[in-house]
Amino acid sequence: MQVEKTSGKAQRQQQKQQPQDRKIIRIADTDIDGNKKVSDALREIKGVGFSYSNAILKVLNIDGSKHLQDIDGPSMEKLKDALKNPMKFGIPSWALNWRRDETTGSDYHFISTDLRSRMAMHIQALKDSRSYRGYRHSFSYKLRGQRVKSRGANFKGRVGRSLGVTKKTAQQQQKPAAGAGK
Repeated sequence: MQVEKTSGKAQRQQQKQQPQDRKIIRIADTDIDGNKKVSDALREIKGVGFSYSNAILKVLNIDGSKHLQDIDGPSMEKLKDALKNPMKFGIPSWALNWRRDETTGSDYHFISTDLRSRMAMHIQALKDSRSYRGYRHSFSYKLRGQRVKSRGANFKGRVGRSLGVTKKTAQQQQKPAAGAGK
């Protein structure tokens, strides 16, 4: 019994003809797996949480249990537009992540790189003003009232071993110190 051998070129052609199981979709500068449910896939975008993703899906009448790759073109464009301009689609202000801006007083929702840059600028402004929060940020201390005595030295956790009294070994206890008997 002989097994037919196919050339590498024929195998590649067969792979091209088969539909791909996994499709990567790019939304808001983030690559998202198309096999995930829409409600879960949206939360992979920085700045989009559970409440915000559900609010967008409810406003756009998109089923959250569908897979992201199964959404048609016009619905996908609406979804991308709603992520960028939530006020245009009537998303409530409580779902937005940047409310009552200091300079304008308006509510915004930033996602992806916009959120990262806005947060960095905001923290830098706090540091420059030498406010309490800015001071805590500049030294990487906790700043929202958490315990600091016994719950981790900084955001990375307890650094190094604790210093304190160590038990002497049995040999060190028996051996007298040099010059102690004189």
